[in-house]
Amino acid sequence: MKKYFLLTMLAALGLAACTETETRTSTEIKVVGDLGDPKPIYLNTFGKLSPIQQAQSVEDSIITFVLDTTEAIVVVVDRSIDKSSPWVCSVIADGTPIEVTIKDGVGEITKGSDQNMKLAEARSQLRALNDKLDKLREEWRNLREKYGEEIPKVEEAYMDKRWDDIEGEIKATYKQAILNNADNLVPVFFLCKYANDLGMEFLDSFMTDYKYKDHKQLDYVSRVINGEKNKKEGAKVVDFVAKDLEGKECHLTDYVGKGKYVLVDFWASWCGPCCAEIPNVKANYEKYKEKGFEVVGVSLDYQQENWEKKVQELGITWPQISDLKGWDSDVCGIYNIYAIPMTLLYDPNGKVVAYWLHGESLGKKLAEIFE
Repeated sequence: MKKYFLLTMLAALGLAACTETETRTSTEIKVVGDLGDPKPIYLNTFGKLSPIQQAQSVEDSIITFVLDTTEAIVVVVDRSIDKSSPWVCSVIADGTPIEVTIKDGVGEITKGSDQNMKLAEARSQLRALNDKLDKLREEWRNLREKYGEEIPKVEEAYMDKRWDDIEGEIKATYKQAILNNADNLVPVFFLCKYANDLGMEFLDSFMTDYKYKDHKQLDYVSRVINGEKNKKEGAKVVDFVAKDLEGKECHLTDYVGKGKYVLVDFWASWCGPCCAEIPNVKANYEKYKEKGFEVVGVSLDYQQENWEKKVQELGITWPQISDLKGWDSDVCGIYNIYAIPMTLLYDPNGKVVAYWLHGESLGKKLAEIFE
């Protein structure tokens, strides 16, 4: 009797657990107004977590999506699958019906939950500041037409200051939007969109106590934080596996931490600025290699042939490794590489000395070490 009762209870608990796990929230999202062409008939999760969903209903002036999720997430109303057209608007699918209104090509949340309206408010403030930047760009074009390449230094300095001031306002606005919404999902949008502008210290501090710090869409932000820590001065080298040009498996630690100063150069054959920087790296390599300086190239190429060809064309003689995964390479996550060329300089013990060394800054740093 007791055994039967126990089994029944366990089965009931198991059923309850399954039911709880499978609980889903349905959010209706309507897009209205001047829909434009192509129409915004696609919905994608912010952060590339799932395939694009197509609208359930498309009428002349109303597009309807119905999204089922196991938790509230940030999604994007899109005009194309391949991102060839500008996206319309981001919203938080949280179970409350949402309405997005498009006017003059701009989409904004006009109805929704409290957190969606807070997201709309912050985005509206940012849009006003971006309009200021657009006007400043127009002023700059007018100056170029008037003076050509001989813009007076006073005018140029004035424009630069105004640009920096507006960018400062923009950064302060999305930082404040994050801090003001620590009890909801608005920060998910801003943290993911501006992670590399916010700085590791701000991200790390906010994420420590953020109510939704474990939300799946913030995995990217955690990666940014860890990657930035791995580039920080004094950080120990983090190993990864790739292959050299002959197909031999190599570790970064085969080169770094072996008694020499090592510059790890993240580049690709398809990257114009990377190739333009190679002569500078080569000059410094030739100058200091006999004093204990080494270079290792880590290519973000996709095709072996292109990689090999560019190495030969540029006359690169230092070691080269790659997993030929491009931006999907593991190393991009390990070191938060979101733009190239990017360099990391390690000391003989395998600790970071500096990063983002290019042009004159590379020669200056090496001169400090070897001269």
